[in-house]
Amino acid sequence: MLFGVGLGPGDPKLITLKAVEVLKAVNEVIVPGKLAESLVRCIVKPRVVKFTMGGSKENIVELAKELADRCVREDIAFACLGDPMFYSTFHHLVKELISINSDIKIEIVPGIPSFTTVFSRIKVFVDSPLLITTLKDGNIGYVVVSKATKPKEVCEYLKKMGMKKFYLAERMFMDGEKVEKIDRPPEKADYFTIIVGTR
Repeated sequence: MLFGVGLGPGDPKLITLKAVEVLKAVNEVIVPGKLAESLVRCIVKPRVVKFTMGGSKENIVELAKELADRCVREDIAFACLGDPMFYSTFHHLVKELISINSDIKIEIVPGIPSFTTVFSRIKVFVDSPLLITTLKDGNIGYVVVSKATKPKEVCEYLKKMGMKKFYLAERMFMDGEKVEKIDRPPEKADYFTIIVGTR
């Protein structure tokens, strides 16, 4: 199995207990550079694989070929800063890996992302609806709406922004968790609900 492990924003004390547990349990930990290595080193000794940001995919392809075989019989962790699902080399690695062997099991251990941590640094409380966006070619690619207690209303609004696919995550990591792609959003949802809209 391949684990994508988030290391958080850069402070080793902000690495989650689940991440530490996985990093200690796997056969090998791979990191994409010196900063991630320095965070992991206080837990286990990682293997550093250097990647060129925005450059050649050669190292990613080579690593994917290696892991396509190893992850069938071993547990390997790829640990990166922030959360592995956001702007991460892990994304490119998984794409390559799945193109070689689509049966590889992958588990994500989320990390604390910088776009939430920044509020603790600037000491600003978020107490109204939160919109997090990325700009791709001048267009919004993803929209995240927190505390989305009225999913139908939220999705109608997001459709006007050009969003076409919607995901609902209700009570994540709690009793009664529900995470699903939604075609017909419900009128009401739990207070702990997030809607993700994508193009």
